[in-house]
Amino acid sequence: MKKRLLIIAAALGLITLIAVPFAFAQHAGRHFGHQGGGDLGVMMLGHLQHAKHVLGLSDQQVADIENIVKDLRTQNQPYRESLHSGLAGVVQTLINNPNDLAGAQAQLDKQTEAERQMKSNALVAVSKALNVLTPDQRGKLQDLVQDHLARRTAREK
Repeated sequence: MKKRLLIIAAALGLITLIAVPFAFAQHAGRHFGHQGGGDLGVMMLGHLQHAKHVLGLSDQQVADIENIVKDLRTQNQPYRESLHSGLAGVVQTLINNPNDLAGAQAQLDKQTEAERQMKSNALVAVSKALNVLTPDQRGKLQDLVQDHLARRTAREK
């Protein structure tokens, strides 16, 4: 009876260890544009027509912002690919040698650096896009952001 219980416990533990990297990969994918979520470029282009109306953007401003977003997407493409393939590499490293934590950690560190670079690129792109706006348009945008944050905070309560 003890042997059977030990085997079941070991099997459940192994299943849990195997499932964690896949759950992490799925979670990370949602944050970096896979499955349609979280991609700054997609969000910005999707809301650009609404912003044109609300902020009173000119056609030239819209074109400039579209170019900034396209450049960001192109610039971050290698990082998105790295994030996608890198997590598979972490899993494979641990499958090949479950004790190679240093190798898996090195791959995770590369993932973290890719994420940091993508965020840095997005920060630069947002700065460029905000520089396309007039001071009045930036003020309107700030009001919209504050309203959005207030509604979000109210929903969370």
